Amino acid sequence: MIKKVLSILTMLIIAIAMLSSCAKADPSSESPVEESVAEEKQRSILFLGDSIGEAIAGTTPLTEREAYGYYGIIGNINGFDYHNRAVTGHTTQDLLDLVQREDDGINMVHSLIAGADIIHISIAGNDFLYSNHADMILGIANGDYTLITPRQETATENIDKTLKVIREINPNATILVQTLYNPGGPDNALFTNYTRNKLAAKGYAPSDYHEILGLLVDEINKIILNYYDEHTVTAADGTVTHPFELIDVHAAFEKIYRDEPTRWEKLFCDDGVHTINEGHAVTAECLQEKLTELGFAAPNAIHNYKRDKVAQLERLYPEATDKESIKSAIMRSTTFGEVSLAYFGGTRNYLPHCELGRTTGKTFSETQSFEVTLAKIGGREITGLLDKDKAHVTFYADGSYELYLPLNEIAIGSLKYLIADSGGIDFNHDFSFGLVPAYFPNICPGVDPTDLKAILQAIEDIYGISVIGIDYDAPCTIEMLEKYRDTERLVMTDPDVLKNEVAFKCVGSYHLEKVTAKDGTVYDAIYVNNSIGRSESFVRYTYTKDEYGFKYVRMTIDVVKIELEGELYEP
Repeated sequence: MIKKVLSILTMLIIAIAMLSSCAKADPSSESPVEESVAEEKQRSILFLGDSIGEAIAGTTPLTEREAYGYYGIIGNINGFDYHNRAVTGHTTQDLLDLVQREDDGINMVHSLIAGADIIHISIAGNDFLYSNHADMILGIANGDYTLITPRQETATENIDKTLKVIREINPNATILVQTLYNPGGPDNALFTNYTRNKLAAKGYAPSDYHEILGLLVDEINKIILNYYDEHTVTAADGTVTHPFELIDVHAAFEKIYRDEPTRWEKLFCDDGVHTINEGHAVTAECLQEKLTELGFAAPNAIHNYKRDKVAQLERLYPEATDKESIKSAIMRSTTFGEVSLAYFGGTRNYLPHCELGRTTGKTFSETQSFEVTLAKIGGREITGLLDKDKAHVTFYADGSYELYLPLNEIAIGSLKYLIADSGGIDFNHDFSFGLVPAYFPNICPGVDPTDLKAILQAIEDIYGISVIGIDYDAPCTIEMLEKYRDTERLVMTDPDVLKNEVAFKCVGSYHLEKVTAKDGTVYDAIYVNNSIGRSESFVRYTYTKDEYGFKYVRMTIDVVKIELEGELYEP
């Protein structure tokens, strides 16, 4: 139980990245009891895959995920009906499991596959990243592929099965699969001190890291490239049928590495894996070129990209002294790449104005407050740790939203006892908290990433997310935060850091929509937070009610496997 208490605290800190995502801003959205007016069908695109496609890690600030992530750029500038079901951490096996999953409320993976004109996939990196990538890097640097070949074979088999499932559901969709870029550089975080020392002993210098990591990336990309070659069929009449369309993101990034090394260094997040905003723009440009080639791109897509970047400029950098000249450079641009260079080149030295926008649309006519009846994180049920009399998810008639998950007295007491009895808890060692700070500059731009108090305050101010119950005035808390600043290790040695009430709270806004599954089932959706773009939000609830007066909501967040269910009875 105690481990679960600690897990929920750590995972909820990580979950700030998930709970700050975007909702579909659509003033014509209908209430749960109304049907929306049918419109002319838009071309639909579905994004599947891993964190690269999900665009959570690296986008800055996270309130702009839908405007900066390549899936949002592509969806917005082409006027697509677009949906993102990529999941951070997914391997090829996870993707296979996902596409085989039956519709479950508004997530509707099967229905989205069935209705998509275009399906885009980014996958395979985690099959290797989740293995012992340090030894893998060292092995490949010495010409040893022993750890790589079996994973290539497994990933190829999973991709083959995934594509067959997709084709069975939707034989007509155009499938796009992208290659993986090489983020290797002298400061890349994938090269741990252990790896660096081993490589140095073999005569390798940090200047060799791009080439070394490139060898591994090439092997990952061979999974995609070999499958593409081996499953391309040429008919007797010369007609060529490919298993999918190839998006060579790797080549685009390598060109920048060779031609614009200073710019290349600015494309990646501190975690050494993911791209930041400008890197997403590079990927979006590759994808847009392919869509144009296939005849799917909107004829005014470049105009729309300019429109969106000017809107971002106004929204994020209202006080930029050269805003008008940046805007002028954007509007003079004639290509996608020129627009990106004008925007990012002009804004690179400014801090963005971070603000959680208010989603608009239909709301409940009266406040609906649901008792939390089930809560899971990472597949582990933590409902028994909550104070069920106080835990709730509430949707107010004015469009505001609150999720409140307090721990009960037994859980808090047990947690404090464990801290005192064990002599302290090292969150870095026990719960991988050391992976989180790499994203602080993206989550809270301009805030000192070593100042945890300031980070948590910024998260509350920007995203409406707070961890209640930390006594910042206690000497032991002050000492803990100072040690973290010096050592980058979060170690809780005194139970007095925690007050007698410990809770996770999220506030924001919501709106209601209807979504229809492929079998005609109509679901009521509740979309939470933000107002950029035209897709549904990352935090979403399926809302249902039965003939007996019971109302239910169910929330799922795939990235950290959060599940939450609430119940309300109104006779």
